[in-house]
Amino acid sequence: MLLVDVPDIEARSGRSLTGADLAKALAYIADVSALIESYLRRTYTSPGEVPGVVKAICCLEVQRFMNTDPGVANDRVGDLSTMYADGGSVVALSVDARVALRPFRAGGGIGTIRLYSHLLPPLTAGGTP
Repeated sequence: MLLVDVPDIEARSGRSLTGADLAKALAYIADVSALIESYLRRTYTSPGEVPGVVKAICCLEVQRFMNTDPGVANDRVGDLSTMYADGGSVVALSVDARVALRPFRAGGGIGTIRLYSHLLPPLTAGGTP
């Protein structure tokens, strides 16, 4: 499922997308939605269940992809230096996006594992042996 649609991107960019830009936006929306769902280890089934933060991050990442030339990893204006990524276009979530999405990630976090041993007496209600 696409996490956002074209009007969401248009509202944030302040311009109307047509022709090649519209096709590019749709492709990036599909790519970023798949990357986010993969990172979160879950699939959203309806637009109503997607949290606003996840939608906002999806829009920001789509705009980032749209403003980056394919294959360019680093660009510098002074002395006109451009560095290209190995293997062409790099399609990955930014570090900031992954950090912001971390609270929504399924199956993550810290848990407790209680260990039992036949060598130790059982725990009492207060938690001490």
